[in-house]
Amino acid sequence: MTDVRNIRLHSGPSITPADAEANRWSFALESAGLGVWDSNLVTGQCYYSPTWKRMLGYREDELGDRSDLWLTLIHPDDRQRAIESGERHISGEIPQIETEFRLRHKDGHWVWVLDRGRVVEWDENGNPSRMIGVQTDISDQKNAEHQLTLLNERIQLALDAGQVGLWHFNIETETVLWDRRMREIFGIGPGPEEVPRATWHNLLHPDDAARAEREIESTFETGEPMKTSYRIVKPDGEIRHVFALARLVRHATMPDMLMGSIWDITEEVLNAEALAREKDLYRITLQSIGDAVLTTDVDNNITFANPAAEKLLQRDADDLVGSQLDEVLNLVDEATANALPSTTSRAMQLGETIEGGENVVFIRSDGMRRSLRDIASPLFDLAGAITGSVLVLQDVTTARNLQRELSHAATHDALTGLLNRTAFEAAASSLMERSGGNTLHALLYIDLDRFKMVNDTLGHAAGDALLKLATSSMNTALPATAIIGRLGGDEFAALLPIASFDEAEETAERLIDEIRTIRLPWGGKIQNIGASIGIAALDEPGVTLAEAIARADAACYAAKAEGRNRSAVYNIATGAARQNLASIQAASGILEALSEGRLEVYGQEIRAISNTSDDGICIEILSRMTGDDGNIIAPAEFIPAAERFGLMGIVDRWIIQHTLETYGLKVMDMENVSIAINLSANTISDPTLWPFLQAAMEKTGVAPSRLIFEITETTAINNYEAAEHFVREARASGCRISLDDFGTGLSSFGYLHHFKVDSIKIDGAFIERLSDSRLDQAVVASIGGIARELGVDVIAEHIEDAQAVDILKSLGIGYGQGFLFHRPQPLEALLSRLESAEAP
Repeated sequence: MTDVRNIRLHSGPSITPADAEANRWSFALESAGLGVWDSNLVTGQCYYSPTWKRMLGYREDELGDRSDLWLTLIHPDDRQRAIESGERHISGEIPQIETEFRLRHKDGHWVWVLDRGRVVEWDENGNPSRMIGVQTDISDQKNAEHQLTLLNERIQLALDAGQVGLWHFNIETETVLWDRRMREIFGIGPGPEEVPRATWHNLLHPDDAARAEREIESTFETGEPMKTSYRIVKPDGEIRHVFALARLVRHATMPDMLMGSIWDITEEVLNAEALAREKDLYRITLQSIGDAVLTTDVDNNITFANPAAEKLLQRDADDLVGSQLDEVLNLVDEATANALPSTTSRAMQLGETIEGGENVVFIRSDGMRRSLRDIASPLFDLAGAITGSVLVLQDVTTARNLQRELSHAATHDALTGLLNRTAFEAAASSLMERSGGNTLHALLYIDLDRFKMVNDTLGHAAGDALLKLATSSMNTALPATAIIGRLGGDEFAALLPIASFDEAEETAERLIDEIRTIRLPWGGKIQNIGASIGIAALDEPGVTLAEAIARADAACYAAKAEGRNRSAVYNIATGAARQNLASIQAASGILEALSEGRLEVYGQEIRAISNTSDDGICIEILSRMTGDDGNIIAPAEFIPAAERFGLMGIVDRWIIQHTLETYGLKVMDMENVSIAINLSANTISDPTLWPFLQAAMEKTGVAPSRLIFEITETTAINNYEAAEHFVREARASGCRISLDDFGTGLSSFGYLHHFKVDSIKIDGAFIERLSDSRLDQAVVASIGGIARELGVDVIAEHIEDAQAVDILKSLGIGYGQGFLFHRPQPLEALLSRLESAEAP
C-alpha cells in the first residue's frame, strides 16, 4: 500500500508511474479537503496530513505526531465513544472505524468530523500494527441536520398545539400513511404509520360518508383543494366532528400524492350548537320575562322592545322602535319630583353598566305611577366601539310598597303602632346626639297597673284591646314632640323635651289620669287599668341611654312599691329608686359572674340535735358570688335581684350541674353523705327540670338517694301544680324532698296533706327568738308534733345560741342548722374535712 506520508506532487518527464499514482491520490485528498491520519500502532507515532491540520486551523508545522493528539482535541462528550469505536475495530468486532465526533478548532469552536479508518498492516503474529484513516469536516451537514431537527420540532409543536393529524396517500403505490395524531383522532390506537386504505372509509359516519368520499374524488379529478367537515364513528361508538383539508401534490421526480390534515372540531361544533340554543333561549326569554327590555342605537333611538316593555309603556313594539327613548320613558325622582334622564346615555358615555337611583318612578300616559329599577349597559362591536345600549326596567312597585311596610314593621310595634324597643333606643340616641346638651329631656318609663291580671284572666284579646286604649291615651296626654315606644309587654317609654322636671312630673300625672279613665267593656264587666311612671333625666353628664332607662325603670318600680298609679323621679341621693337600680345592676352582675366563673358553691352542715339512729351527714348547698374587686358577695345581695328578674332558674341549674359534676364522685365515695339543693319558684315552674336532673344524675353517677331538694313553702303554694308534679317524680326516683321556711303561710299544715315530703324546715323567724318567745315555742312544738304524726323529719334553721338547742331538744326537734353548729364554707374544703374525719 502506498505510504501517504511520502506522496508529493511533481512535474516534468522524470515522474514515474508510481509517483504519478501517488500525486493523483495526494491531489484528490487535497481537493476533497480530507484530513488523513496514519497511526503506527507499534511505535505510537501518528502522522496528520496538512489538510487535517488546516481543517482545524493549524499550520503544517504546528502540532506534533503523537498518536493521542486527536484525543487532546476531541470534545469530552465524544471521547469515550470514539475510543470504543477504534478498540472494537482493532479487536475485529467491526470491519472499520466510522464515527462522528467534534474536534476543537484553533480559534476555540468545535468542528464536526466523520472519522473513517481501518487496520492496513499486521506483524508476523497477526497483530494490527498500522491504521490509516481520513476525517471529513461535516459541520455544515450537522448544522443543516440541526436546523432541520428544529424545524421539524416546531412543525410538530404546531401540529400538537392544534391537535392536527397528518396523512398522505401515494397514488402510485396506493399506500396510506397516518401519523400518531391521526390514529388518536380516529380512535384506532397506536400502530404503524401505514394503514389499510379502507380504514378511513369504514370510520365515516353513515350520514356523511357519501359526501366526504365525493369531495375526495373531486380533489383527485380536478386538483382543487378540499376543505370540508364531517362526522366519524370511532371503534368504541363515539361520534366526533372533524375538519379536513386535502391537496393533490404533483412533482416531476415523485409520484402524485394526496396529502391532508384533520383535526377534531367536536367541541367547537357542540359549542356552536349550544350558542345557537342559548340565542334561541334568550330570544324566548326576552319574549316571556316580566322585565321590560329595550335596546337603543348610539343616538338613543329604540331598536327593540319585548312584550313586557310594550305592556309597561302601553305602546306596541312597532310604535316604539325608532322613537327617542327619553320621549317615551317619562322618569321622575320620587323624592324630589324632578325629571330624570334615562340611564342609557350615561352608560354609553361611561362605557359601563349603570343602575338608576333608588327612587325612580315612571309616570305612564294614564297618569299611574310605577316604581322602577332601571339598569343600562352599553353595547360594543368587535372593534370595541359603542353601538348602542340595552335597558332593563323592573317594575318594583309592589316590592317597594312591601319594603316600606317591612321597614315600618321592623321599627314599629305591630299591635300599637308605636316604635319598638330597638327603634325607640335608636331615636333617643339620635336625639341625644343632635341636642348636644342644649335641651333638657326627660325619660318616662311607663308600666301599666293591673294589666297582667286582665290579660291572664280574660285572655290576650282583652289585653291587646287595653294596650291599644293605653296607646291612644299616651298619644293624647303626651306632647306632639314626644317620642313614644313600646319596650315590651305592658311597658312603654316616652322621651320628651322639658323646661324643668316639674313639667315632666305634670306630664306624667296627666298621663296617669288619662289612663285611669280607660274603660273596657269585656265579658259583661268594665275593665280598667292604671299606670306607674318612673322619670329620669336623659341629658345628665356621663349618663348613657341604657343607664337612663335603667334609672327610669328603677323609679317606676319605686312608684309601684309606693302604691301604684303614681309617678316617681329618680334621684341619685334618695332611696327607693336608687335601690331598685342597684337591684338591676346586681342582676346584670349575676350573668357576668356566671360567664366569668365568679359564682361559687358553699356548704353548711345540718346536724342531729336529739337522740336519733341516723348517723348520716347532710350538707345544704349555698351560693356565693365574687365581685370584680375579689370580695365575696352574700346571697342576700344578689338572690333577690335574680328572683325579680327571672334569673334564678339559670342560677339553680348552674349550681346543680356544677355541684354534681365537680363534687358528685367525692360525695359518692363518702358514706352516708347527702346534699340538699334549693329550688326556686322559677326553677320549679320549668317543665324540663326533672329531665334535666335525670340527665345530670346519669352523667355524674350521683345516686338519687344522696339528693335532697328544698322547696320553700311559698314556692309550693304559688306553683302548686308544678311543685306537686316535681315532688311526685323526684320521690318516685328515690330523691328526698324538704319543705323549707315551713310555718310562714296560714295553711302550712294543710299543704302537708298534698305534698309527700321527707322533712320540713321550720322557718328561721320562729327559731331566732325561741328562747324569749313562748308563742314561738308553741308553734315549734306544734310543728314537731304534726311532723311526728306524719313520719317526717323536722329541721330547725338559724340556730345561733345554745339555749335554743336545749329547748328544741325538749320539743323533740331532731335536726338543727345554724352558725352555732357550722358556718358555711367552700364545698371543696368542707368535703375534704369530712373525708379526713372518715379516714381511719
